[in-house]
Amino acid sequence: MTRPPDPRWDLDDRRNARIRRMREERQGGGPRRTFQPVVLIGWFAAVIALLGVLIIIGFIAFAPRLMSWVQDHPGSIEQGPVQAFVRWYQPDALADEALSDDGARASVTVEDGASDAEIAQLLFDEGLIKSPLAFQWAVIQAGREGTLQAGTYDLSPSLRPSEIVAALRQEAGPEVEITLQEGWRLEEVVGYLSTTKLTMNIDDFTELVENPPADLIREYDFLVDLPKGRTLEGYLYPDTYRIDGNWDARAVLDVLLSTFGERLTNRVRKGIEEQGLTIDEAVTLASIVEREAVLDKERPLIAGVYVNRVQQPEAETRGLLNADPTLQYALATDANRGTSPMEWGSIEWWPPLQVGGADVELPDRLAGYQTYLNPGLPPTPIASPRAASLKAVAAAATDRGYYYFVAACPGGERDGSHYFAATYAQQQANIQRAKAECPG
Repeated sequence: MTRPPDPRWDLDDRRNARIRRMREERQGGGPRRTFQPVVLIGWFAAVIALLGVLIIIGFIAFAPRLMSWVQDHPGSIEQGPVQAFVRWYQPDALADEALSDDGARASVTVEDGASDAEIAQLLFDEGLIKSPLAFQWAVIQAGREGTLQAGTYDLSPSLRPSEIVAALRQEAGPEVEITLQEGWRLEEVVGYLSTTKLTMNIDDFTELVENPPADLIREYDFLVDLPKGRTLEGYLYPDTYRIDGNWDARAVLDVLLSTFGERLTNRVRKGIEEQGLTIDEAVTLASIVEREAVLDKERPLIAGVYVNRVQQPEAETRGLLNADPTLQYALATDANRGTSPMEWGSIEWWPPLQVGGADVELPDRLAGYQTYLNPGLPPTPIASPRAASLKAVAAAATDRGYYYFVAACPGGERDGSHYFAATYAQQQANIQRAKAECPG
């Protein structure tokens, strides 16, 4: 008799079939769900990008504070990461640029032992650089960390940080062109030099020209007979010079005096001697000629007038030079007594006379410049004469017998020429002639 199938067997068959299907699906026989690795990588990338954005946003927000800290600690620029940050955030902060084109100079004293950062702050406080950081960077770029020299320097905001670094190292600097005008008095020379890019201390230069030391005087034979206590007025030769911007005061002065010596040729020296004058007397006369003469052809004639007056005190002029420039010199000297060298460039040193020459009153210490009342030469030269005026004195036209001259006005125009006369009567006639030509 046949037994009916056991239902449990059907259950096992169905379970086995289901197991087989699942095995087939795993072996590729059908669709299956998977967790792809690219999804995981993408998820991590998104997280990292988000963190990066947050970090950048935070860094940008913090950057101003970090830059402020760097500026307060300029020495930190020596560190590579700090340099990289500054170059990224504010590259102009390291630019080797002058603060301005203002040539006005300020004297700064670098004390012994001052650090680069302290010097940078000093220059910033004096209004000479854009920022301490730019100066510190210039020091690093030049490889001069810790080598800047103590001393007093005259600097201007027109100098780049690298140029200031060179000055404080007393190294060769940029070539500077200076032009000293003929007829400038000593104070005008000093005042002008204080506006140039020369880094020498102007007070040092002033001290040298007002109180020249014995060793300097011995270097130049034309100064050997300089009266004791005299300044170098008249000997700062007017010319255009191209000199190292970082030369000290003595080096600059040596150039001016050496040039004067070159212009004082043997021929000029011989002519001065033949006139019976010392070099200093000749320089004094030449300085007056410089202030009076306009036309080169008249310089020997004007020089002849003054030499005749000095050497012929018995003539009707009684040895009086009657030179207005000596009065102007004394008046300005008295009016500006006590002013500092840094102010000299803004002063009017040749004010027009407000009264007749004989009526000008001078203090006792300057009485020698009253050449309408005191015969002979004034105590010192009054300005820097050019070579043409020195030559004019050496070859003074004394043989013309002139003792007078007055500004001419041919054709109704002042052209710098003069009318010359041997006698006072002739001079009066020339004065009337000039007034008729230019009634005003």
